[in-house]
Amino acid sequence: MLPSLLRKMHEFSRRLVIRVMLIALLAVLSVGLAKLLSGLIPEAWDGLVGKDAVDHILSIIANSMLTVTTFSLTVMAAAHRNVSSQWTPRAHQMLLQDTTTHTVLATFVGAYLYALLAIILRDTGIFVHQGLAVLFGMTMLVVAMIVIAIIRWISHLEMLGSLIETSQKIEDQTAVAYEMRAEYPALGARILDVAQIPESASNVYAHQTGYVQKIYQDLLQDAAKDAEACIWLLHPVGGFVHKGQILARVDREGEALLDTVRRNVAIGSLRNFEQDPIFGLICLSEIAVRALSPGVNDPGTAVDMMRRITRVLMDVNDPLNGADHEILHDRLFLPELERAELVSRPLEPILHDWNRRPEMLEAMHQTLDALSEHHDPDVAGAARKLRAETFAEQMNVPQ
Repeated sequence: MLPSLLRKMHEFSRRLVIRVMLIALLAVLSVGLAKLLSGLIPEAWDGLVGKDAVDHILSIIANSMLTVTTFSLTVMAAAHRNVSSQWTPRAHQMLLQDTTTHTVLATFVGAYLYALLAIILRDTGIFVHQGLAVLFGMTMLVVAMIVIAIIRWISHLEMLGSLIETSQKIEDQTAVAYEMRAEYPALGARILDVAQIPESASNVYAHQTGYVQKIYQDLLQDAAKDAEACIWLLHPVGGFVHKGQILARVDREGEALLDTVRRNVAIGSLRNFEQDPIFGLICLSEIAVRALSPGVNDPGTAVDMMRRITRVLMDVNDPLNGADHEILHDRLFLPELERAELVSRPLEPILHDWNRRPEMLEAMHQTLDALSEHHDPDVAGAARKLRAETFAEQMNVPQ
């Protein structure tokens, strides 16, 4: 698990506007660097590059990058709408963190800004004589970046917003979250036992209504250690809380500690994939359920989603070790991951009307049989229970 500071920096860097601003800043610095380097160029290079050549290239970049950026933003918005309407609205979060799209768009905007600034400085006579050679070399570097970005963009557009790419991203993110939770079922904290919370403990009330998206457990541990306290979080990642509901309890009084707890338990309107593998599995399930709707009627997609759910659950090597997991945050108590929900939450909606889909029978048998032999007893038990209930319903269906 990454430290919370690195996690927050990573989350911050995956925003489109941040990447655009960073590349734009780099464009400004590159123009300034070109001016500084011009003083180091020998006079013999004067006249090596004609001013018309530089001006023409800069004009092409300025005119084309604005058009390309506008077109790319239109494509990105269309892909986001397509994913939300055809697959599942929850998958939209994946596209919002598409670093390839962000980097390409930021490169286009940065190139446009670079060309615009260079044209302005050329017209004011800042770049003359030897400075033209430096500006030409810097412009060629920008052109190379544009060509690389366009190639990446063309390759990326082949799959952007498609079912294959969207479901693969969800599967990959869910697998990472599940592997982490398999090693740390309580995110490295002690497993919560409500009966062991002291009656004298103070309540920490939620400051807003929403889902528990993330828990910055190392910051909570540091705060508890500094206050010589213990913190009991009553809601797991993915749990829904209401404003004014008890979010946690602490055995030390002090508004500073209460504020620290509220600040380091992120609550928002949507669930998040990072620490919540159940949410990722539910997203795959939603794609399958939509595929089975009469308007879509695509059982092949539903089968594919079942395979992906099975792959996520079966590919973790180490079993969830329950009470024997490693304790990294001894002053923090969190609810353990509900391992049975890893099976029931995603598969029950798919299997709801399965008896009317004979083409799914084989995949269904394989999925439940495989999960029934899972190395984690809770996952295996949930799969066996679901298999017994499902096939009992099959026997009661009139032929």
